[in-house]
Amino acid sequence: MVFGPYTTMKVNTIQFLANASHMMSNIFIPIFARSLGASFFEVGVIAACFSLATFVSSFIFGKAADINRLRPIVLVGLLMSAIAFLLQVFANDTLSLAAIRALVGFCMGIYPAALTVYVYYQKESIGKFSSFGSLGWMAGFLVAGFVGDIKYLFIISSFFYCISFLAALQLKDVEKPSLKVSYFSLKTFRKNIATYLSVFVRHTGAAGVWAILPLYLTFLGASGVWIGLIYAINPFLQFLIMRRLDRFGNEWLMKWGFIMSGLAFFGYFMSPNYVFIIPGMVFVAFGWSFLFVGASQLLMERSDEKATATGILNSVIAASNIVGAILGGAMLQLYGFKETMVFAVLCSIAGVIIFKILDRPFLQSTA
Repeated sequence: MVFGPYTTMKVNTIQFLANASHMMSNIFIPIFARSLGASFFEVGVIAACFSLATFVSSFIFGKAADINRLRPIVLVGLLMSAIAFLLQVFANDTLSLAAIRALVGFCMGIYPAALTVYVYYQKESIGKFSSFGSLGWMAGFLVAGFVGDIKYLFIISSFFYCISFLAALQLKDVEKPSLKVSYFSLKTFRKNIATYLSVFVRHTGAAGVWAILPLYLTFLGASGVWIGLIYAINPFLQFLIMRRLDRFGNEWLMKWGFIMSGLAFFGYFMSPNYVFIIPGMVFVAFGWSFLFVGASQLLMERSDEKATATGILNSVIAASNIVGAILGGAMLQLYGFKETMVFAVLCSIAGVIIFKILDRPFLQSTA
């Protein structure tokens, strides 16, 4: 069974609006946390709470999507996200912000694996579907830059999730095999260890940068509007790039994803003011597009438990966000902005080395 145009539009709308909601709410969280009295380290801890909850949720509901129907999981995730995003309006100190961000992270981890596998079983392009997530990021950054007031952004993001939920109500269940999956089995993780570990290391460095990048841009002289515009460059280019990656080999995409990421973070390190961050955003757009599409398609091709494999990838990204956010906040507190950028460069280099070494036995076994 293949998507009709109407269903394709609904799925892409959900992907677009959900990612726009996340980014418009997320971009000013470090600055909002500082306004509530959080230290640089506590800014990292707040980001880590969000990612820890996403890690747990992605793992649980990735497994659930292989066992159960996909549509109910998507619906529950979108509805709970709408509620959780609205609750952010009521955060009034560091502790309440950390708790509500953890709830947001858990709710956001419910639906992505089920939605991605829904697309896969309809034989649609993962790259094109992912590109609408990047387009949503761009829209979220632009809205955040021009609205500015984070309380209004929380309300708008909740409204976007409500629209996504209404769109998902019109989706039909997809035909897929129902697998008997143990929640405690690590078979899929072990089989794809090269992909998971290399992405974890690279993204740990990246998460350290993202946790403090709004503060870095402010330090370099950027206004709120400029922060939104600079952030929008990356997802806009990702939207264009991801749609054109189906013809490339997944291993090749991952290798160059690591390399381009390293070049991006080196560009951040060298930037004398916020305008010079822009070339780095171009490189990171290519890097993440290559890496995410390559990893997602590689896991789908190599795994029988496709939702589980996708859920673990989301959990790995969330886990690296936890470690990276804490390290980013700690390194900024102890050393400075530049040192955080160097750390991200080294993580990208380590990622490509790990992938090349650990993936070699798999390639040899299939040769």
